[in-house]
Amino acid sequence: ARARRTQGQVPSSQLVGSRSCAPVRSQTPALAGTPRAEGTPPVRPALGCGRRGRNCSSRAGRGGHVVRGCRDKERAWEPERSGTGGLAAAGEINFSVIGRYVDYLVEEQGVKNVFVNGTTGEGLSLSISERCRVAEEWVTKGRNKLDQIVIHVGALSLKESQELAQHAAEIGADGIAVIAPFFLKPWNKDVLINFLKEVAAAAPALPFYYYHIPALTGVKIRAEELLDGIQDKIPSFQGLKFSDTDLLDFGQCVDQNRQRQFAFLFGVDEQLLSALVMGATGAVGSTYNYLGKKTKQMLEAFERKDFSSALNHQFCIQRFINFVVKLGFGVSQTKAIMTLVSGIPMGPPRLPLQKASREFTDNAEAKLKSLDFLSCTDLKDGNMEACS
Repeated sequence: ARARRTQGQVPSSQLVGSRSCAPVRSQTPALAGTPRAEGTPPVRPALGCGRRGRNCSSRAGRGGHVVRGCRDKERAWEPERSGTGGLAAAGEINFSVIGRYVDYLVEEQGVKNVFVNGTTGEGLSLSISERCRVAEEWVTKGRNKLDQIVIHVGALSLKESQELAQHAAEIGADGIAVIAPFFLKPWNKDVLINFLKEVAAAAPALPFYYYHIPALTGVKIRAEELLDGIQDKIPSFQGLKFSDTDLLDFGQCVDQNRQRQFAFLFGVDEQLLSALVMGATGAVGSTYNYLGKKTKQMLEAFERKDFSSALNHQFCIQRFINFVVKLGFGVSQTKAIMTLVSGIPMGPPRLPLQKASREFTDNAEAKLKSLDFLSCTDLKDGNMEACS
């Protein structure tokens, strides 16, 4: 078993693949889906008991590449995956492509940590049994290939979250993450912490991460406020996946918790460089599924203090994201882009989401081919057909 990392510390320069896309089976070529990271890109962290991670149990993260980090730590970045392989026209999960997905992330994008069943992975659109099966497939197919596999176990039902947390521990995940319940919402910090505490207690040996994404949950409790004293109530608390654009809140989270060595995983891909300057120790995002190599270059430039190069890399990434956002960008469109770049059929999203339009995929393909940092040979023959 690996030596346990400092409590709360994720490999400091890793990308965690933001929510792995959920592949769906289809009677027609399935759309590959790489939904955007929850809050955005791949990214990663926490190790598993015995086999490959922390002595404290399971593996966390989603496919992120490890790079030496500043302060001599490793920064983690993971792509966000859907927890499934892809969806078919009938909306069933295509588990058969998950092995290819793992190999693609590791070999083509340099991402070795993953965040499974999150936003991009459409985790909350899956049944409990489907989420368990997806988690099992990622752990099994990622064995001896991925560094960390973090499973998102958030749900509207406390009992379901606890069941998913227990399952993640049983299969050897490296960590678990939970969003705030968003229908009957917690109205203050203490109520939210009580909910998180009960979920964490179902898998006390696993590193526990809070997934902060207020734009989707509608829970406006500031992360800075939540972190105050949280480890006293949740001993397994390791850090935060921060998927919000409020850099004041993020900066205060880092500033007020410098002695606690929490993992601060940033989830807005187009703002990652700003978050690194403020102390982010990792990133989870959907674009790391197909822009992982470019993001790694930015991380490496940042670590060697070549800030001009790091900024140029961030601007390149922003230009692509800005382009697709103007076309209308979400989970469905992420899956289409992932299919274009990887050739892995991700399938359509599950209702109520609709698959990306042909107009979107045509425009996205043209833009991808124009990028000087993405070889046109990366867009493999037949990828467009897989999107239709």
